[in-house]
Amino acid sequence: MAEDHDASGPTLSLRARRMADLLAEWPRQRVQLKELWQLLDTADPAGRSTPGRRSVLADVIAELDHAGLVRPAGAQSWDRSQKPHLPRFVGRLTSKPPKPGARMVWHHRLAWVDEARPSRAQRAHLESLNTWLYEHDHEDLPVIPHRERSVKIFSNEKVLDKLMGTALFGDGRLSLDLLRARRVAPGFIIESVGDGPILLMVENSDTFDSLVTALRRKPGNVGMIGWGAGGAFEQSVLSIGRLTPTVREVRYFGDLDAKGLQIPANAAAVAARDQLPAVKPAVGLYAAMFRYARPQPGQARLATATAQAIAAWLPLDLQNRAAEHLIRGTRLAQEEVGITELIADHGWRCDLD
Repeated sequence: MAEDHDASGPTLSLRARRMADLLAEWPRQRVQLKELWQLLDTADPAGRSTPGRRSVLADVIAELDHAGLVRPAGAQSWDRSQKPHLPRFVGRLTSKPPKPGARMVWHHRLAWVDEARPSRAQRAHLESLNTWLYEHDHEDLPVIPHRERSVKIFSNEKVLDKLMGTALFGDGRLSLDLLRARRVAPGFIIESVGDGPILLMVENSDTFDSLVTALRRKPGNVGMIGWGAGGAFEQSVLSIGRLTPTVREVRYFGDLDAKGLQIPANAAAVAARDQLPAVKPAVGLYAAMFRYARPQPGQARLATATAQAIAAWLPLDLQNRAAEHLIRGTRLAQEEVGITELIADHGWRCDLD
């Protein structure tokens, strides 16, 4: 089913529908021409080197305009250097209500969608999935990694990551089985230091090495130390369930900046969803970082509400101090709690012994 054949509304080609999906998540109302080219490459990667690409983009813009999804720039703001002429920008029409009587003919596996009341962006994704199901439901498709499936359905490898954390996934709704997909859980580098039930995860490699050295002398309740490799931990957290011996508790220690706090918070959400041990802060190590680390400037200054939300993963007594750094645009590097500090000051072990 390559097109939406609803007679009560305009039809959209599959290429234009994918462009519409991408535009639904665009962060600004105005989309510049160079950005439209980028979106077209994402929506139609196989056609990047096709002759007449400019005509393809012109046709897609015309389809989206006719469907009431975008409004091209006025006549004086067009690129007329080549033919066909193209608008230098388009405006997204996100507030336009659906045409009266227009209805999507949902695949039987998506018959629940209208009752679920998805958001506008979610509905656009579900419409792309609807097309994919009509095209492939009769095929015996192999089960592939979920981001590979996501890019095949939505022309964006991250869409399924977003949808899996919503109410659209669940009994009688979406599932990875339905999409013929599986979640990949790459392992991370692990060092065994003792027999305890705690897995201590560390964001950066040098601090990982120093903590291995320090804890081998006196591991306390730490059995293993893992290197999360930065943002990779958000995905590799799923491999915790495969570790031997069984991990009962997870502590995490990373940089104190927006990214460094979002990584474990996101990993904690993934772990909770898969009923893995909770990912909690290594409180003693974060407290040591406040004692030893010198603030580094140059970070984006965050609004108070945003900073407090990001810092909320930390325990209450550390949240306000962390939020202050995010608001001021400073950060603390975990490498400041180095091997010298780890050996000389045992206060960081308070929640690990």
